[in-house]
Amino acid sequence: MSACNRKASHLIKNLFSGGLALVCIALLLAGLYRNYDFLQAQQLSFSPLQFIISLFPLVLSYFFIPSMWCRILASLGVSLPYPRAFRIQYLSHIGKYIPGKVWAYISQSYLASQAHVSLAETLCSNVILMGLMHLNGLCIFALSFLAWNVFTFFIRCLLVLASFFLMYFLLRMHWIERGINVGLGRLMGLQITLQCQSLPYAILIIENALIWLIFSVGFHLMITSFYPVYLNQIFIIIGTYSISWLVGYYAFFFPGGLGVQEGIQVYLLTFFFPLPIAIVIALASRFWLLLGDTIVFLLAVILTMHENRLQRSAHGA
Repeated sequence: MSACNRKASHLIKNLFSGGLALVCIALLLAGLYRNYDFLQAQQLSFSPLQFIISLFPLVLSYFFIPSMWCRILASLGVSLPYPRAFRIQYLSHIGKYIPGKVWAYISQSYLASQAHVSLAETLCSNVILMGLMHLNGLCIFALSFLAWNVFTFFIRCLLVLASFFLMYFLLRMHWIERGINVGLGRLMGLQITLQCQSLPYAILIIENALIWLIFSVGFHLMITSFYPVYLNQIFIIIGTYSISWLVGYYAFFFPGGLGVQEGIQVYLLTFFFPLPIAIVIALASRFWLLLGDTIVFLLAVILTMHENRLQRSAHGA
């Protein structure tokens, strides 16, 4: 296949995935339009100040992810300063919204290579980081079952226990590290040996739990800025968000999970809220996350500009 054909094929795939995401969002907006009278009857009041305040916990939760990445790299024998890790993480983070799903990892691998972190170390540490974050997301979703009154209390407890047992089982299995090593070695030709025993699991899990706790505070402030909810309801909303975020992450044809994440969230929320309210919550969540992603990206840009200015001053001196 010629270079022109490859570019054309790549462009078509990107347009297709971007189009799918826009169609899903358009369907949700159409649902809002059809239920406009219902929303008017709800007399929703929006508090801009509370919405802005909710962004502070959201942005704060982002600061833990580079710290977790640094700890994982340290277990692989790589030392990376936190400010550099922050810039690498969030300069590349915005790439998840580009159709193709790989651009965030490509840009992160390139920026990490400038900090003398090899491709194998970057990929391996990211697999571990995302694996832990996904397991914690499943944990949050499992805990939210306790508030799901559509099931009996006994069934809810069984589902929670089964979910925690599965997560504990996965964390203890040595085939995880074997699978990573085989994947890096045979499939990608990268030479690195991961030893899971060297990972500071306790600290990483605590940090990830703090991420979800701080995120939940901001999420609650954001939702209540336009719609009053009870504590058990916000627990349900966060649980539905966590599982929809996981599904959206693995929806490779949707940039940043756009569309499919909101669709899953709306479907689950309709068990507890009217459809128009579920759509408003899902779309507001996406807008809120987009603002958070933009803020940390701009922070990373400012830090990079400041670092470059310091380097130029040092060279000039």
